[in-house]
Amino acid sequence: MSTRAALAAGTVLSAAVTSAWAWTASAAIGPAPPLRLGRNLVSDYAQLAAAPTGSGWELFAAVAAIYAACLLASGWRRNRAQARTSRADDPGSRGGA
Repeated sequence: MSTRAALAAGTVLSAAVTSAWAWTASAAIGPAPPLRLGRNLVSDYAQLAAAPTGSGWELFAAVAAIYAACLLASGWRRNRAQARTSRADDPGSRGGA
């Protein structure tokens, strides 16, 4: 699995988790209240990020964990594949004398 495939998998998984999270949050706490955006960009962005889910920071942490797990799995699979091919190419590992 290449890094590109890991990022694509992370995107699909995080989109699924985000939509499920937003649906659960809207079912549990009701629809988001109207946003009151002003001139404080940091506060406005935090309100926009938290609007569909109720907690923007928790959602960010969940998406970051999904991407980290996908990239970790990609690196682990690549390392195992390289180790397997290096063992197959090594003539001393073939059991013959």
